[in-house]
Amino acid sequence: MSAVADGIDFIFDLLTRSASTVKASGGVDHGGLKGASGLCYMVFSFMWLFVWHKVSHKDFSAIVTMASVVQCLGFVVLSLKVRATRSVAGLSSKTLQMFVLYLCIRLCSTTLKKGYIPVDKSGQHFYQLMDMSTVGLAVHLLYCCHKSYRHSYQEEHDTLPLLPLVIPCVILACLVHADLNRNIFFDIIWFTSLNLETLALVPQLWMMSQIGGKVHSISAQFVASSVVSKVMTVTFWIWAYTELADKNGSNIAGKLIIGSYMTQLLLGADFMFYFAKGVLDGSDAVVLPRADGVEY
Repeated sequence: MSAVADGIDFIFDLLTRSASTVKASGGVDHGGLKGASGLCYMVFSFMWLFVWHKVSHKDFSAIVTMASVVQCLGFVVLSLKVRATRSVAGLSSKTLQMFVLYLCIRLCSTTLKKGYIPVDKSGQHFYQLMDMSTVGLAVHLLYCCHKSYRHSYQEEHDTLPLLPLVIPCVILACLVHADLNRNIFFDIIWFTSLNLETLALVPQLWMMSQIGGKVHSISAQFVASSVVSKVMTVTFWIWAYTELADKNGSNIAGKLIIGSYMTQLLLGADFMFYFAKGVLDGSDAVVLPRADGVEY
């Protein structure tokens, strides 16, 4: 219980202290940060259990809503880390931009059409709320990168260009998409967001490989939560795969969805190996190899 109390005090201190107090304060309270992170896990767990029992119809498609909860949790924990350390070192602004872009595009579809949302009741409002909350947190973190803690942003390592990633995603969505929305525009919109989502973590993983060495455990948890979220989502689409087949029995769109999420898992597999290794070793950080092969 002391860890919970430390976490509550830590969060209260972050929310109430003035800018002058922040500048005058000393080092980071790592114990309080861990307690606050654990408290966030508890709050989100209770929130999901409440939604599951009081709102959801307990349909299997609710796993997609749960995936959005896990993703939002990752952003909450990351925001705590940034506010606590007053640093965005190791965080890719371009990955944050990709998250904002793909989620805003997806919300254009999921708030107006029902083709790609969970059929479970949790997909009617709560699912969209989680995505909106994630967008708000990502925008806040972008502000921290370029304004609040700009001095700590490692722009020299965040070098992956976005335009060559975005344009093919739009073109591919125009060429290959399903028709669950019964509207070609909104179908293309959703598949554009899917393609952008597939590449959203690439700038972050690229930046981590450029920096190498130790990655703070809270930053590592952000990437890990994103990967876990994709595991849940691809599990649903494997189950719902047959619903995407057209009248001729062709299922190109379904294969694209499964392929997209499997690609996301493959992109995160290398990081998850080092993350699991760090957890098993009891380390506070994940140790990654550098892109130039230098050992640590």
